[in-house]
Amino acid sequence: MRWLRTSRVCAEPSTVSRVIALMRHELAMHFRALVASALVLAGPVACAQGFSEGVHYKALTPAQPTNVAPGKVEVVEVFWYACGHCFAIDPAFESWQQKSKPANVQVVLVPATWNDVLKTHARVFYTAELLGKLPQLHTEIFREVNVRNNHLDTPAKIEAFFTSHGVAKADFDKVFNSFGLESKVRRAEDLNKRYKITGTPTFIVNGKWVTDVRMAGGEPQLFNVLTQLATQEKPAN
Repeated sequence: MRWLRTSRVCAEPSTVSRVIALMRHELAMHFRALVASALVLAGPVACAQGFSEGVHYKALTPAQPTNVAPGKVEVVEVFWYACGHCFAIDPAFESWQQKSKPANVQVVLVPATWNDVLKTHARVFYTAELLGKLPQLHTEIFREVNVRNNHLDTPAKIEAFFTSHGVAKADFDKVFNSFGLESKVRRAEDLNKRYKITGTPTFIVNGKWVTDVRMAGGEPQLFNVLTQLATQEKPAN
């Protein structure tokens, strides 16, 4: 049902409507970046107020092992490329990572996988990662799906997207049909089950704490919750 709703919202627009949508998105991204920068200054005050377990975040039971370097605290975002909320929050999340997250935090992205469409988008994510193109293409994939209304839901569409961004067809085929990619998708499926994912975006701190925009009380509060939880956690050995 989630994909059906998204399909209705993302019906193919007219050329003018598509341009307007793109302009609105670009303006929104700049606005969110300014807001996120302001939160860097507001963050310490908000964190000092404190957030409560069972209200702003909840315990993940059982707690799950992390997969980060020694001395790091893991912050996982479970996302979906066709999730409008994930797309909307991405600029602020990037700003938090660059400007205000605790220095010992290591962010890990995990694609949602609860149905076949999401698993297809998980393959898009891991294809970009294995090709070494994720830093350049992660935001661009969000735009392709949410602004240009290309759902990237077939191998042909996915191949066309990657080749249009400078990836040789042979390189795409080698990765997209590889055992390594399938292993990563299976790992993501396992993590989705362990994290008990039912919606996106969802954030997991150090395998112990779960939060999202609704629980935190809003987007600005979410990043303060993440900062507070990460600060109080013991880094990996």
